[in-house]
Amino acid sequence: MKLQQRWPLHPVSHQGEALSSWLFRFAHCYHMDLSDLLAYDLDYHQSIDLDLNPPADLLDKISSRSGIDLNQLHDMSFAGCTPWLFDNLDPDSSDFDSYFQQISILLPIRIRLKRSNHNVPFWHAWLPKQKIYRACPKCLAENEKHALLLMWQLPLLLSCPQHNCWLEPYLGTLGQFIQWEAEDSIPRLASKTITLMDHRTWQARTIGQVELPRRRIHAGIWFRLLRTLIEELNAPISYYPSQTRDIRRIWETCNHPFRAGKRIWRTYESFDLQAQLQMLEAAATAMHLIETKALEAHGAQAELFLPEPEQHVDNGWSYTLPEENTSLWPRAIAALEEGVKRAKYDPEAAQCLLNLVLFGRKDPKSINEVRSLLLKFQIPIEFLSHFSESPPFAYLTINDELSD
Repeated sequence: MKLQQRWPLHPVSHQGEALSSWLFRFAHCYHMDLSDLLAYDLDYHQSIDLDLNPPADLLDKISSRSGIDLNQLHDMSFAGCTPWLFDNLDPDSSDFDSYFQQISILLPIRIRLKRSNHNVPFWHAWLPKQKIYRACPKCLAENEKHALLLMWQLPLLLSCPQHNCWLEPYLGTLGQFIQWEAEDSIPRLASKTITLMDHRTWQARTIGQVELPRRRIHAGIWFRLLRTLIEELNAPISYYPSQTRDIRRIWETCNHPFRAGKRIWRTYESFDLQAQLQMLEAAATAMHLIETKALEAHGAQAELFLPEPEQHVDNGWSYTLPEENTSLWPRAIAALEEGVKRAKYDPEAAQCLLNLVLFGRKDPKSINEVRSLLLKFQIPIEFLSHFSESPPFAYLTINDELSD
């Protein structure tokens, strides 16, 4: 079989699915192992991480065999998440300094310890030192083919944004689910505090924007903002003695040990999964405390989590909003009835009422019709003998009534 021939079976990829998962399901259609598919069908014998930065020539072969667009295949790997989620994936570089040193939430930048790329070589945001195998129980229950999402491999989500349940650890290999580690305890519903943060992260991944209380931000800002918050929660207390009480309160609120029990500073990505998940939960708790104004954050970007301040505009007019679901028509009709009563004895009020009813019409036929209508309300005909274009007094009366 030649490489340029198309695969006759085409499993549909799920939104956010990892390349390894999709290729594993492809191989399963032909009763092959993923390694055999790569070696004997795609003629690729090297050991690679399909979900990190797959070689361009391999993606070309997969595209020609499957008919899937090359850009779509690229997005199924972490290489497709640059520069939003990662600055770059160069194994010899480090983007530690540029990733979050310009953002502050809990702590002012001036009191934070400055770390540079030289202090943390070969560092890349969110990429764990060891493989993470987590998935949503409800997603896999609905999907018999067990499609695994790319974002599940990162310490970036605690819950499934679709089902609001915790991501659970499973036994498996690259692209393959075998069984849950703790079958009896799943699924578990996540708290609203956690799901709100994860929904925002999923917005960043899927639509490239995140809705925050104050304004919409770009996905790249969200990922750096979240990673900065984790770094502030991970900082040793000797660097911010004046804010120690607030940071401790965050950890106490989410019922986890201070700094996830870690005494020595290390990068978030190098911690074990349990510590990473506790730090993620502390970040969600910090956001909640800031948004509810239960905690005052001192960083420059903390205001993004606060609602817009109320502004009172005094232009000389007073207006009281009516109660919700209250109709304004009864008040308008009452104002008109009052205007008709005044028009029966006040020539000026009668003239203004005439002008109001005739608003926008000046032809003789309309004027005669309106005069005949007002005569039925027992308004003297001598009060209706003249039509002018002066501002209708009755109209002002109605607006004044609605503004009471």
